[in-house]
Amino acid sequence: DLHVALFEKTASNPQSRIPEAVALFRQTAPQVRLHLHVGTIAMIERGVMDGQFQLGIIPEHRRSDSLGYDELFGETMRLYAGAAHPWFRVDDKRLGWADLRNQELAALGYHSPNMTLTHARRLDRKATASDQEAVAHLVLSGGYVGFLPDHYAEPFVRAGRMRAVAPGKLNYHCRFSCIQRRAPAPLRVA
Repeated sequence: DLHVALFEKTASNPQSRIPEAVALFRQTAPQVRLHLHVGTIAMIERGVMDGQFQLGIIPEHRRSDSLGYDELFGETMRLYAGAAHPWFRVDDKRLGWADLRNQELAALGYHSPNMTLTHARRLDRKATASDQEAVAHLVLSGGYVGFLPDHYAEPFVRAGRMRAVAPGKLNYHCRFSCIQRRAPAPLRVA
């Protein structure tokens, strides 16, 4: 048995190539039963450290000395406004980080690249979300703006329900890594 924990919304990221990795793993080790779990960064890190999961795939935000990291893929996070939000129709060419400080921001409420950015840019979170799906609901309400992965937001954008605001400026990039315990040494299957 191999237990792998994934951060949410990676299936829609074409850079992740997780489905291809699963297919290759099945060909290489058909006798291994694969168990995929989805969770928060903290849950995945804790689960890998305590041996519940042999591998975890998370966006990097800080490194732990007890874990090994292998970089896998990236993701672009953009600021989105819902169709009912004033920024949905505003000319955003001159909008920047200072303007965002005056907006109702929906952001993740746990240690993540999102929280790191919120602190670094001195943004005030007006609504706290437990995951990116919750951020999407808050953005779609029209009352908040929030950062979402561009690949995840794309169907909402296509449907005219939200749009990226100042996408050339109000964005950040995340790197995803595979994590595993340093000690004891990982099993060969991992």
